[in-house]
Amino acid sequence: MDSEGAVHRGQFDSRLAQICSLSVDSGIRPFRMTSVICTIGPACDNVDTLCELIDTGMNICRLNMAHSTLEYHKKLIHNIREAVHRTNSPSPVAIAVEIAGQGVRTGNFVSSLGDELTMKKGHEVVLTNEASLQNSCDESTLYVNSLYFLQQAQPGNKILIGDGLLSLLVKEKMDGDRILAQVETEGQVGNMCHVHIPKMVPAPENKLTDNDKECINFALEHNVDMIFAAWTWTPNVVREIKDMLGERASSMKIVACIENYAAVKNISAILEEADGIMVARGDLGMDLPLEKVFLAQKSLIGLANVAGKPVICAAQMLESMSINPRPTRAEAADVANAILDGTDCVMLSGETAKGKAPVKALKTVCAFESAVPAKNLNMPPKKKPKLLPCQTKLTFSGTFPSTDTSVGEVEKVASEARMSTSESTPKEPLKRHFQTTWLSLYPWLRKCLNVKQIAREAEMAIHHDYVYRQLRLITVVPTDTQHATAMSAVEAALRSKAAAIIVVTNSGRSATSIARYRPPCLIVAVTKSHHVVKGLHLHRSIYPVLHDAADCEEWSDDIDFRIHHALSISKQRGYIKTGSICILVTGHMPGAGWTNTVRTIVVPDLDKTPGHYTNLGNQSHLGI
Repeated sequence: MDSEGAVHRGQFDSRLAQICSLSVDSGIRPFRMTSVICTIGPACDNVDTLCELIDTGMNICRLNMAHSTLEYHKKLIHNIREAVHRTNSPSPVAIAVEIAGQGVRTGNFVSSLGDELTMKKGHEVVLTNEASLQNSCDESTLYVNSLYFLQQAQPGNKILIGDGLLSLLVKEKMDGDRILAQVETEGQVGNMCHVHIPKMVPAPENKLTDNDKECINFALEHNVDMIFAAWTWTPNVVREIKDMLGERASSMKIVACIENYAAVKNISAILEEADGIMVARGDLGMDLPLEKVFLAQKSLIGLANVAGKPVICAAQMLESMSINPRPTRAEAADVANAILDGTDCVMLSGETAKGKAPVKALKTVCAFESAVPAKNLNMPPKKKPKLLPCQTKLTFSGTFPSTDTSVGEVEKVASEARMSTSESTPKEPLKRHFQTTWLSLYPWLRKCLNVKQIAREAEMAIHHDYVYRQLRLITVVPTDTQHATAMSAVEAALRSKAAAIIVVTNSGRSATSIARYRPPCLIVAVTKSHHVVKGLHLHRSIYPVLHDAADCEEWSDDIDFRIHHALSISKQRGYIKTGSICILVTGHMPGAGWTNTVRTIVVPDLDKTPGHYTNLGNQSHLGI
C-alpha cells in the first residue's frame, strides 16, 4: 500500500503469493471502493439520522415499496433530499425505489397483535386470499396476496415464510382456494412477509403488476435515480420498465433482483437488458439448498463482472445488528468475502430500516472517512465547530489540527496506523489532540474507530493486477476506443502506483468502463449531471463528484476547472496530496463519447489558480 492508500499487488507472481503476503498489521487507507446501500425505514427516516448516515458513508438510499404507503415514501424522499442539502456533500446520495414485483407476501396482523407473531411447532393455520382479511391476520388465518400461489400449492409442499426460518407443511386444500398448513419449524411471521414454495415461480408469467406500475409512476413523478425490480426471472420485466420510463430510461438505472432458481437460469438474458443485478440471497436461500447459495452468489457476481454490469450483494449482511451492538465474526467474514468475490455494492436491509442501531450497522460495513466531515476538521483555531448531527452542544478546548490536515490523516493517527502528516503538524501533537479533544467530546467516535472496517480491509486483500489481467483476457480484440482507453488508464495506474484516476465525464460511460477493469485505486469521476453523479454510485471504485459551476466560454478552461475541482475534493478528503501521481482521463473535444486521452500527472499546489491540465505543452503539470 502506498502513501495515499492505493493497493498495488502487481509485484506478486501468483494469487497464492499475494494471499501469503496479507498481514493483520496492515495500515488503513483513506477511502472505500465498495458502495453501501441502506434501506430507509422507521429506524432512520428522520432528517438527523439520515444526515448521520450520509456523513458516515451511505451511497444509495433504498425505499422498499412493498412496505408502507406512497405517502410515507413521499415523506422519505423529502427527508432524504433535506438531509442531502444539509450535509452538502460533493457526492450526493442516490435514491432507489424497489418495486414489489410478483413476490407472494402475507397481509397485516390486527393491531392488537402487533407487527410480529411467533408460531409454535404443530400449530395449524389457514392461508387464504380473501380480501377482507388482508389487514386482519391472526394466529389462525394468514392472508396471502396471490391466488395463483394457493391454487398451485399441493399437500406435502413446504412453505417458507420470511427468510425461511418459519416453515409450514401443507396438510390439505380447502374449499374457496384455501389451504390448511401446519408449522413444521417454529419461527416468527410479520406484516408483509415473503411466502414461498421452493422452485415454484410466483406467477405464470413474469410481468409488472398494477401496483408496480403505480410505483414506477411515483418514481418518475419524484425524479428518483434508480429502480430495483424485485422478482425478475425473465428480461420481460426490465423491458416493460424501460417502456414506461421512456426518455428517462437512459438516466434512471434499472437493477434486476435475482431471487429464484428461474432467474439464475435466465441470468444471461437478464444481464443483457438490465443496467445491473442484485443477488438477493434471502429469497435465493429459500429457492435453492443452503449449500448452493454461495455458488449462486459467486457465479452471479462473476457473470456481472464479465458483462461489465454493477452487482449488489444483499440480504442478511449484518442481520444480527438489527438487535445487537456488533456483528458476528461470520457476518464480518461474509461481507468481506462478497467484496472479494467482486460485488460493487453491499446492501443493508432490516439492519438500517428497523434495527436498533442503523448508523452503527453502516459504520461497521463502511469507512470512517465521512463520520467526521472535513469541514469540521479544517476549522481555524479559536472557533467553535459546527455541531455534528444529533449531538448536544459542547465546548472545545485545546488546539485544532492545521487546515492542511486531512480526514484520512486524523483517522490514521486515531487508529495508531502508520501515517504521513504535513510538516506543520507533527504526529504526536495531532495524536494527543485527537485523543484529548475529539474522542473526549464525542465518545461515540471511539466506538466507531474500534469497529472493524470490513469493506476497506477486504478491498486491500484483492489482487488487483490478477483481476485486471483476467478481465483484459476476455475483452474481444479488436476492441473499441472506449475500452482501449479504459484499459490504458488501469494499466497506467498499476504501473505508476497512482493515487487516483481522475475522469472528466458527461454521460458516465468513461468512468464505468474504467471501473469494469477493477483498478487498484479510486476513480474520481467529475460530471455536471445530477443523474450521472448519482447513478455512478452503483459502480465499484468510483467516487463521483458533482461540478455544478457555470460553464466557461472556452471548453478547455471548463475542463481545467472540473479537473481542479476533482483534485481539490480528493485532496480535502485525504485521497491524494500535493506531489501524488494521478492518471488523468479526458476527451480531446467537447461532447459525450470523445474520451480518449490518458495522461499521468503530478498533483500541483491546488491553492493556486487551476492549471492548464488540457494543454499538453505545459510541462509544469505533467509527470510523464
